[in-house]
Amino acid sequence: MTLPLRRNTNYHLLWGSQALSELGAQISVFALPLLVLMLTDSAVDAGAAGAVSALTRLVVLVPAGALIDRWHRKRIMLLCELARVPMMVGLALMLLGDGVAFGYILAVAVVDGAAAAMFAPAEEAALPQVVTKEQLPTAVSVSAARSYLATLAGPGIGGFLFTAHKALPFLVNGVTYAGSFVMLLFLRLTGPGGPGAAGTAGARRSLVGEIGEGIGWIWRRPVIRASMAVAVGVSVCFNALYLIVLTLAQRAKIPAAEIGAIGVLVGAGGLAGALLAPRMHRLLTPRAAIILLGWLGAGLTPLLLVRTSGYLFGAVLAAIAFLAPTVQTAVVTYQMALTPDRLRGRVSAALGLAGGVAGAAGPLLGGVLVDAGGPAQAVLTCAGVLLLAALAAGVSPALRAFTSVHGTPDEDGTPSPSPSSVPSAADPANAAGPEPTSATSEPLER
Repeated sequence: MTLPLRRNTNYHLLWGSQALSELGAQISVFALPLLVLMLTDSAVDAGAAGAVSALTRLVVLVPAGALIDRWHRKRIMLLCELARVPMMVGLALMLLGDGVAFGYILAVAVVDGAAAAMFAPAEEAALPQVVTKEQLPTAVSVSAARSYLATLAGPGIGGFLFTAHKALPFLVNGVTYAGSFVMLLFLRLTGPGGPGAAGTAGARRSLVGEIGEGIGWIWRRPVIRASMAVAVGVSVCFNALYLIVLTLAQRAKIPAAEIGAIGVLVGAGGLAGALLAPRMHRLLTPRAAIILLGWLGAGLTPLLLVRTSGYLFGAVLAAIAFLAPTVQTAVVTYQMALTPDRLRGRVSAALGLAGGVAGAAGPLLGGVLVDAGGPAQAVLTCAGVLLLAALAAGVSPALRAFTSVHGTPDEDGTPSPSPSSVPSAADPANAAGPEPTSATSEPLER
């Protein structure tokens, strides 16, 4: 008998630990630049602290997937939190005392970025081990809601705590990481690859070879490859639009309250979309969700040129952000269901690396477009990219086959032709790939 998600203790422990970890990370993402600005009065130094953390995360993501597939995922998450707690608490204690050196702040950024790069794909790779295949769409969408909640709440909490005392955000951050560590102690999780994976250790290749195996596996799955390309393109475009909108608002001297409303509306749109993603997931096929997101974005984006208003800017971006979790749920669920457990860390890290590159490239592209051709051309270019994404989803053979994340994927990466049939989670014949995966097993209660 399948255990309902609401009664799955393992799932709640995994979800709760990541929720605390993400909340703490968002608090420090907001508070760390403020601290550097207060200590050094240098915008360059403040930007350097954020850049060091982001760059560390991207660099560590390259080998992270292979290491996650080698090591026990629960231990990886525990070690990540164990590394972050003393760094954050140490920073808080220094700020309560005589002060802190800029070098130590950079060290905190490096450790935090490296731990985040290992923790997130390890948690994602572990998720199919604690829920059934049918529960994956709901679990993934709730995880997306968790991220939007952390993004909405973290900066506000960080700002409030920083105003009270500059040490408080980092002390609370240390507490959130410690709480995540404690929750993970009670998580029941098998090692990588499931119970029978130990015998593969002798055949283990070099780290570079294992990374290449994961990349090759993605490349040979047309649906994952195509959906990943479209998702990255849309992410780059959305991040570019965000910077373009902020540039438009600043040049038009929009009041600070309206500029702040842009971020709030975007976060609220994303959160609402994440909460409704399970229902949208049942109403729309993955391909239809991608097409709708592309057409909606292409149609709404030109409205940014109609009137200079922070509320209008926020509403347009919020509408696009509303559909994003539905697409994310479809892509991530399909990827999780298809990927053998022994490769989940590598596939998850590769997708995370692509998302990180998109997040970094988007603002850069937005700035280049604005400086080269002006805001109007930049907005219309982004609208064109979103339109191309919708057209690509309509004509791409791989994405035309992307009609169900419930049906059992074939070995070539295309779903079964009967999207309405939901395979039994207990039937080994429904496992994706040559070996059974834990995504199709009952939740672990060991």
